[in-house]
Amino acid sequence: QTIGAGDGQHIVVLGAGLVGTLCAVVLLRKGFKVHVFERYQDIRSIPSVGRSINLSVTSRGLRAIRGLGGGVYEDILEKLCTRIRGRIIHMPDGGDVVFQRYGKDDSECNYSISRIDLNKYLIDLAIKEGAQFHFNHALSESSDFSGPEDAGCTLHFTHVGSEKQQRTEAGAQPAAPSRLRVRALCPVIACDGAGSRVRYALRRAGLSTFTEDMIPRGYKEVLFPNPGENDFGAKGGNSGEPCEGRFGLHIWPRGEHMLMALANRDGSFTGTFYLDNEGPKESFEAFSDTPEGRERCAAFCRKHYADALDLVGGLDSMVRQITTNPTGVLGTVRTSKWAVGSKVLLIGDSCHAMVPFFGQGCNCGFEDTLWLSKFLDQFCCKGGQCAAELCTAENFAKCFAATEKERKPNAEAICDMALENFVEMRDKTGDVRFQALKKVENKLENTYPEKIRSRYAMVCYGGEGNVSYANAKHLGVVQWQILEDLCASFADEQALGRAADEVDLEKAKALLDERLVPLHAKLGIDLATVRH
Repeated sequence: QTIGAGDGQHIVVLGAGLVGTLCAVVLLRKGFKVHVFERYQDIRSIPSVGRSINLSVTSRGLRAIRGLGGGVYEDILEKLCTRIRGRIIHMPDGGDVVFQRYGKDDSECNYSISRIDLNKYLIDLAIKEGAQFHFNHALSESSDFSGPEDAGCTLHFTHVGSEKQQRTEAGAQPAAPSRLRVRALCPVIACDGAGSRVRYALRRAGLSTFTEDMIPRGYKEVLFPNPGENDFGAKGGNSGEPCEGRFGLHIWPRGEHMLMALANRDGSFTGTFYLDNEGPKESFEAFSDTPEGRERCAAFCRKHYADALDLVGGLDSMVRQITTNPTGVLGTVRTSKWAVGSKVLLIGDSCHAMVPFFGQGCNCGFEDTLWLSKFLDQFCCKGGQCAAELCTAENFAKCFAATEKERKPNAEAICDMALENFVEMRDKTGDVRFQALKKVENKLENTYPEKIRSRYAMVCYGGEGNVSYANAKHLGVVQWQILEDLCASFADEQALGRAADEVDLEKAKALLDERLVPLHAKLGIDLATVRH
C-alpha cells in the first residue's frame, strides 16, 4: 500500500490516543488528507478499557482545543469536564483538611476529565472531519525512516484483524495476524506514546537516541464510589478557606507514599495510589493478593489512610483494589532528536513522556500540536490552508525542525518539574511551613499580579507572553527564594499561621522589583497573559 504521491497533501499520524487524534483534527482543518494508524482496536467499541485514570486538563493544553473553533472547546467543557479549584490536603492522623488554591481566585481552575471519554470524543471528531483510521495496526521498529527525502518512509505493521475477528468463541483460535507494508510518500507524525515504536526505529537506524528513566514507584487505581452526602472537602475555619470535595484534587500526603483522587461527573472519584514497587513491608510487592499480603495491606491502610477508608467503601474495598488492580509504571522519556528531515516528527509522549505529578503530560502534548499548527501555517499553508506549492519536503523539514527547536527545551523543563512536584505533593503539601509560604504567594499574586504569578499558575495556564514551561521553571526558583526571604522571621508554627496576614508588603514589592521585574523584561514575559 502506498500513501501520498509526493503532493504534500497527505500526512500519516501514528497513534490514535489523545495527542494523535487532536493532531489529526488540526491537520484536517488545514485541508490535509490524514491517515491514522493505531496499534489497538477502536476504544469506542469497548465498554471499559484499561486504567481509567483521570486527566487534569488546564488552560495551557486547552488552548489547542480552543483554537479548533466551532464550539468544540465549549462542548468538551460542558459535557466531559469537572472544575478543580485547588488541592484539598488530608493531613495525617485524622488532622486538618486544608485547601490550597491553584489560582488567584475561583475564576482560575483546572479540569478533571476521563482520558477515555476525551479520546472517544476526539476520534469521533476526526472521523467527522474526514480522517481515515486504521485500527489494530501495530507498527514494527523495523520500519525504515532513513534514505533520501523523496524515498519516503516504509512502515511495517502487524495487523491483528478487526474487532469482530478478535471476539472469538470460547476455545476458538484467534484470528491470525497479517503483515502489512505501507510506503508513506508523505510526512509521518509519530504520536504513538511512551513506548513509541517510531522512537525505537529511529534509534535502530542511528537517527536519534533516547533515555527511559523509570522511578522505583508505581501506581494503582482506587475507585471512590459516589460519597453522597458525605462530602470530604475542606471545611474552612482555622485551616483556611472551604472547598467542596468535588471541586478539589484530594491528596493524602504520607511521606514515602500518597493517595490522590479526582472527581468524576457521576459524583464518584478516581483515586490513584502511589507506592514503592519493591520492599519487604510497605510496597506493592509486599501487598500481594495472598492472605499475608492482604493482612499487611490492611494494617498499612488502617495506619496511614484511616480517614479515607469510608470514602473508598471500607477497608475490604481498599485492600482488594490495592492487592488486585494492575500496577502502572512511572518514568521519564527524553529524546535527543525529534525530527528527521521532512520524513517524521515525534510529538507528545513518544518523545517526552513524563511522570504525572504536575498533570501536564496531555497538556504538553496538546501544546506540541499547537506549535506544530503555527509552524505549518508559517511554512506550508496560506490563510490557514495547506498550499500545494508550499507543501514541499524542504518546507516540511523547516516546520518539523522549528517545532523541535521550540518544544524540546520546554518539554525538558516540564519533565524536570513533574519529578520535583512528586516530592512537593508527597512530602511538602502536608508541611506547615510550605502551606504558609503558599498562602503568602497567593496574597502577593493578588496584590501585585503584574509582578508575580505562582509557578503553578504559569505552568498550568501558560500565556502568549512567552510564559513557556522553561521560563516558568526559571522564574519559579527565583520566586520561591523571595518567599523564603519574606517568611524567614516567622520561625514557629504559630507565627507561620500569621505569615499571610503579617507579611511585609513593602519589602515584598521591593524584592519583586529588584529580582523579578528585570527578569521578566529579559525573558520577554508578560504576566498579564497568564490567565485561565
